[in-house]
Amino acid sequence: MVKFFVAGGFPMWVVLIFGLLCLGTAIRFAFTATPRRLAVIRALSWATAFSILSGVASNFMAVMWHVPGNPEWSREPLFPVMQGLGEAVTPAILGFTLLAIAWLLVAVGLRRMADEP
Repeated sequence: MVKFFVAGGFPMWVVLIFGLLCLGTAIRFAFTATPRRLAVIRALSWATAFSILSGVASNFMAVMWHVPGNPEWSREPLFPVMQGLGEAVTPAILGFTLLAIAWLLVAVGLRRMADEP
């Protein structure tokens, strides 16, 4: 897991912070659902989604800068490019997983809110 996190670089921290904030709010929403909390979850979801996009884009940029700059990699760039692109999508894997769990909890909260008189 540490290698996975390190592969994504600095953007992983941003995705993790926004994702955990969203997940924490979703946990609270699952137990005490209010429209105000749902609005916060929506906003945090957008922040997480944009941090994912920013992280993946910055990682793609790093791959595209580093592969041509290394003479060894420039001769046969397929493996380094594949490895780099694999590392570049790690913020998306982390972020979308956190968002999926958060919205599963939102579904639980909405179901509980519908049962209330």
